Amino acid sequence: MTTIWDAIKSVIGSITDEEPVPPLHVGEVMSLWMLLTIYEEGQVIYKIALNTTTDPELRHAVENAVNESMQDVEMIRDFMIKEGVPLPQAPEVKPDSNPNNIPQGVKFTDDEIANFIVGKLTASIALCGQALSESLRTDVGFIILRSMSRLLQYIAPYRSMMRKRGWVKVPPYYYPSGN
Repeated sequence: MTTIWDAIKSVIGSITDEEPVPPLHVGEVMSLWMLLTIYEEGQVIYKIALNTTTDPELRHAVENAVNESMQDVEMIRDFMIKEGVPLPQAPEVKPDSNPNNIPQGVKFTDDEIANFIVGKLTASIALCGQALSESLRTDVGFIILRSMSRLLQYIAPYRSMMRKRGWVKVPPYYYPSGN
């Protein structure tokens, strides 16, 4: 059985060896294209959240996500340009607005913002896992793994914040029959 150290040595060796880098396959291109699309849409969602909430803890978590995800957007965009992959159309940037000027029936609640962001982050983590398993090129794998690790970092503060405030959506508990 291969140890984790053998696997790491193999990956590092595949980066440093002199084998020619194969072209991207369609799965790698599609994964990068989807991730870039999701991350750029995420920037819009984060902006809407910042324009809507006044909660300091939620604002802080969203601001961290904005900054971190922009690094992923730039990393993926630069790689795709270098590889000659057409970029998806980016959504329009939202202007700044004052959360207190948005009518209550129109703006998202803090609960809705947190759950929507966590849902998007969770789906992005799942997409990264799938993309990582399909990636043959080591450089693509590292981009996806780096992005996935950032997603895991900036989803972390939501768990305790959402539990503390009762925002976590818990499915019904399952009790096997006979118990």
